[in-house]
Formats: sequence, structure tokens, C-alpha cells
Amino acid sequence: MSQAHELELRGCAPEPLMAYLKGLGIFRLVAEQKDPGARACWQNDGFFLSSALDREALAQFFLEEYRPTPIVSPWNGGSGFHARDNARALNAILGVESPRFQSWQEVIATAKLILAQSALPVKEAKEWVLGQCRARFPDAALDWLDAAYVLTAGGATYPPLLGTGGNDGRLDFSNNFMQSVVLALNLDQRRSGDAIIHNQVVAALFDEGSPELVRKRSTGFYNPGSVGGANASVGFNDEAMTNPWDYVLMLEGALLFAGAAARRLSSRSSSKAVFPFTVDNSAAGYGTAVDSEYGGSARAEFWAPLWDRPACLNELNHLVSEGRAQLGRRQVSNGTDFARAAAGLGMERGVAQFQRYGFLERNGRAYLAAPLGRFRVRDDRDIAERANVLFDLEPWLESLRRTATVRNAPAGLGTALRRVDQAIIDFCQHGQPPDLQNVLIAVGHAERWLATSSLRNGPYPVRPLSSLSREWLHHADDETVEFRLARAMASVLPVQEDGQVLAGPIRENLEPVEVRRRVDWKQDSTSFVWTSGDALSNMLAVLERRCLEGKMASLHHPPLEASSFAGLDDVTAFLNGAVDVQRMVELALPLSCVRHRSPPSPGGQRQNLPVALPAAYAVMKLTLLPGRFICPPFDIAEADIWMDPAMIAMLRAGRVQNAYQVALRRLRAAGLPPTLSSTPGISDRSEQGRRLAAALLFPTGAPSYTALATLALRRPVLGVETESPPAGRSD
Repeated sequence: MSQAHELELRGCAPEPLMAYLKGLGIFRLVAEQKDPGARACWQNDGFFLSSALDREALAQFFLEEYRPTPIVSPWNGGSGFHARDNARALNAILGVESPRFQSWQEVIATAKLILAQSALPVKEAKEWVLGQCRARFPDAALDWLDAAYVLTAGGATYPPLLGTGGNDGRLDFSNNFMQSVVLALNLDQRRSGDAIIHNQVVAALFDEGSPELVRKRSTGFYNPGSVGGANASVGFNDEAMTNPWDYVLMLEGALLFAGAAARRLSSRSSSKAVFPFTVDNSAAGYGTAVDSEYGGSARAEFWAPLWDRPACLNELNHLVSEGRAQLGRRQVSNGTDFARAAAGLGMERGVAQFQRYGFLERNGRAYLAAPLGRFRVRDDRDIAERANVLFDLEPWLESLRRTATVRNAPAGLGTALRRVDQAIIDFCQHGQPPDLQNVLIAVGHAERWLATSSLRNGPYPVRPLSSLSREWLHHADDETVEFRLARAMASVLPVQEDGQVLAGPIRENLEPVEVRRRVDWKQDSTSFVWTSGDALSNMLAVLERRCLEGKMASLHHPPLEASSFAGLDDVTAFLNGAVDVQRMVELALPLSCVRHRSPPSPGGQRQNLPVALPAAYAVMKLTLLPGRFICPPFDIAEADIWMDPAMIAMLRAGRVQNAYQVALRRLRAAGLPPTLSSTPGISDRSEQGRRLAAALLFPTGAPSYTALATLALRRPVLGVETESPPAGRSD
């Protein structure tokens, strides 16, 4: 047949799930039973079908030629095969004399024969009946069986898309399907005239007219808006109402998502991964997410693919059967993984978007297929490359997820995990450096929560994050002052001598861990000083602690050697209050988990002297250098400026004037003539003084020494020493 007609099926849409599956059902049936060359696609939230059928021919095909898939569930109570079941629709199908129903009648007869050979009650015989149906049903029923369950060595596994083997609670899908077919095709002759069923099929296809709806016909969780109940209509309560064609075509569409072979399971993937585009729930990325959904109140997620180029049924079948979401070599296992796979180009090409659904416990204890938003697939290599750094988080995240699903898991764990998942999903959707920074911040919050929880030593201990690759420093860099300062502060390295650690990395000051060959929680750590107080006080506490540990280890210089340096322009912005300090310190903890390299070799591009940099900062900073002072422009080949922890203690007490005097004495003791001044021009306990004290923690590196010396030291000029700072400067 030639494809001459393109129809927009307005009765189909990406949401609710019933409307999405209905579109696939129409496409599958037309391609299999009428026009093998039919093609379909999603564009602008509309479903378009190209085939040899025009509008009226499509409607007549379903009314006069459509052969329903033989869907039966003899393993379920309520399926019509057991005593006290409603068998009216089943008997009506058996009584129809038409080739359209011959295969269905054969399947029903086989199912009855299987049940007759079982002497066990329904519940106890379920596994045996499932195996018998898989072995004895004719080929026409295999699509339904493959979509309803997968038999593995450990027993039957059920796809959340079809409940638990073709039922949801007491609602059996197959019996509901049989009843809907009887109503849609008027098989029991209970309706007069063909106009009613014609209007119903037109409404299902094109969303036109006012079809007669059937009361007390539940659509299950597929269409939450039509389940009835309180406030479902203009009154206080109303019954469920539906167009029987909607249910028929919806279930026909669900058969496309037949379960995969169990060989697709791996040790790190969910059992739900055997079913296409189905993963465990991640309670993030939607407004109604709650922490308890990590512990079992959510059944799963289904990511419905939306392709925007016309595809034939064989191509769609290939997408469903082979288009698996991969992360590296493993199958994705949850919604966050799926978002990562889509961002990392790990999906089969051709999918433009995914409509995300969660099978969530809502409306009491009932499950509903709740739309959780749209995820656009971006063909962007930069985003894919950035997303690769998330592999560093996998062991840590897996540990969090495993513990979050344990019964009576701490409530805060779900909150911490949800924030990380939310940040990862947002990053995968947008893919920019600030989004990756938000992932780091969420990880830092989770680490801080773990540090104060019982999970460090409980029955299900969660270890701290081990390490992150240096790629994070590149991909998360948004070229802001906040990131540069956080990177510099987080890169402060340990000090070792003869294989002995004299002072640990700055991470040990930011959380109670010990960083050696591996990272472990450290009970009663004395290095850990970061509290829930304000950021400036915490930064100064870290500086004081590192100086004290250096003094205890008989070090002359503070253990502030780093692999990244803060520019003096950025330090000046910090001193002037032009930096988002909270974001900066929130980035510092996760960035301290990066595997920072050894300090760079001396040299590098010399830094210019910022106009607004206070001389007081330069004076104090020169007494906190991590090594000997070398400044060739000042004819200083080498000077040894020893630290004095008393200066830091004075700064913590708000005594800026006294701390400044201590710094002046240290410079004189090292043979360096400071700029003559009795006051730094900064009042004690002021906000400016607190910022000055906190800024001393930032490593600046050798390229800044000349600029610092210009402010702090007197420089001989033609044999005459200058006794005042350069013009335009003030102390």
C-alpha cells in the first residue's frame, strides 16, 4: 500500500500514560494488521500516523477488521477463569463466530485446560500456571505474556507497567480488557445502532465529539484523572467513567514493551531493568517527591520515549528491544541513572525527549502513573563529557541508596539523597558548569549530614566519599570568583616528612575524616573544626587549627601549601564583600575531595597589585607563607618568616590591631623592614576585620609575593628607604 495520508491523532498525547500507550497501540495494530509501511512520530506533543488509511478508513478498520490481541491472565483471581469471577465478557467472546476472535478463543480454551490440570488454589498455583502458559499458549498470545512477566531462575518478575502480572490489586487488566472489547465492538448486542460505537472510536482517535462514556469502568493507574472518587466531578463524589476504546488501545500499546531476557540483569542493576525504559524510582525531579519513596512507597519509574522523526514499527521494536540506557558497561538502575544516560548520549539515537512517569503511592494506598516531567535529550558532546565525572560518585551513591531502602532508615538520609538526585537530574537536563557545582554542593550537604548521623558506625555504615578526579575542577569551573576561591582553599595539601603525616589535607578540617591511603570517618577528630556557625568564623578556625598543628609538629611555616592559588584580585573582591561567601564555602568541602596534585613549581605569571588591597592583609599574609620567602625584585634571595599562632588567636578574638603588631614583629625578626605604621586602619571586631582574618586562609602562591612585598615592605630606592606606602595606598 502507498502511504498517502498523514493524520494527527489528537486523542493521543505524551500524558497521561493512557494517552501515550494508546498512540502506540494504534500504530502497532495498523502496521501489523493493515499497512506494514505505516510510520509514526511525536511532534509538538502530537502523535502523527502516516499510512494508507484516511480518517474514516482508520475508524472503520478498528470497527470492522481489528483483531484483538488474545489477552488473558488465568494466573490471577478476577480474570474470569475462576469461581466467583465476572466471566460475562469471557463468555461473550467465546460466543462470537468470527475469524477476528478465533485465536483469542483458542487461548481461552488452552487456559481453561491448564487450570483444570492444577489441583492447587489460585495463589499457590500461580508460578506453575505462569510456566504452563508460557510453554503451551499459541504464538498469538506471546506478546502479552512477555509484557506481563519474565520467568527467571529466581521466579517470576513483573513489569510495573502492567502491575504485578496483569493486575493492580483486585483490578485484573485482562478481564477489564475483555469487557472493554465487548463494549467497544458491541459484541453482546446490548446497544442499539452503530452510531454510539462509531462516535467512541472517533473520539479515541481524534478527540472529537461527545461520546457516550461507560460508568464504573476503571482505567487503573494509567489515567489518574478518570479514576473517580472525591472531587472527581462537580459533586462531592463521582464514579469512574471511560471510553472503552481508550482502554482497549492503551493495553494494545503496552504490549510493545515486552520484557527482556534475564541475561540483561547485572549485579549492579535493578530487577526492573529487564523491562524497557523501566527503572527504580528516584524521589527527585518532581514537586511532590517525598523521602519515603526511597523506601518502598514508589513502585518504579517508566521513561516513555518520544521520537520526532517518522519511524516504522520495526524501527520502534528495535528501539524498545535494544535501545537500553547504559552507564559505562552497566545497565541503569534508577531515574537518576536514566537522566545521566540520556545526558551522556548513552541512549539509542533517535529519541528526542522522554516523558517520565512514576508509579507512586497516591490517593490513599493506590498506585498512580504520575507524570514527573519531560526530559529533553541534548546531542551535546560538552554535556556528555561533563556528565562523565559523575562516575566518581557511583560507589558512594550506591551505598546511600542501599541504606536508604533499609527499614527504619534515618529520615534525614532520604532528604540528603533526594537533594543529590535532584541536583544530578537538573545538571543532566541543562549541563552547564553552575549545574555541576550544584551537584557538588548537594554532595557536600550529604557528607555533612553523614558526619553527624549514626550511619558512620551503625549496622549499615556509609563511608565518606573517597575521592574525585581532577576533571571536576575543569568541568565545574564557571569562571566566577566564588569557584576560584573555593578551589584554592580546598586544594590545601597535607605536610609529610619521612613518610609521616605532620598535618593532613584541609578536608580533615572540614569534616571528621582521616585521609590516608583511603578515607575513613575519624571519631573524636581534633583536626575537624568546621561547625554550623558562620562561614568567616569557620574559615578562621581552620586557619588557626592548621597553624597550631604546624606548631605542634615543630614546623616554622603554616601547613598551607596548595595546588591551586587565589588571585589577589579575587582576594580583594572577598575583602570588599563582593563574593557570595556561602556558595564559596559550600563548594569548598566537595572540592576538597578532589585528588589534588603536588604544589606547582615556583614561578608563574606575576600578579599585579590590586588598587584596593589593604596593606594590613599583605603584612599578615607574608607571615603565613608555607615556605621561605623569595622576592628577586626586592633583592630578597631568601627570607625565613616564621609563623606566630598568637596572631591567629588574636584575630579570632577580634583584636585586629594586636594581630597586626605581631605580624610587624615577625617581619622585622626575619630581617624584612615593614612599612612603618602603628595601625592597620581596620577597627577591631568589625566586619572588615573578620573578612581580613578569613582571607588569610586562601593560598596565593609565589606569583603574588612581589605584589604583597610592595605593600608590606620598605624598598630601598637609590640607597634611601621609603617610610610610607606607595602613593594612593592606605593602611
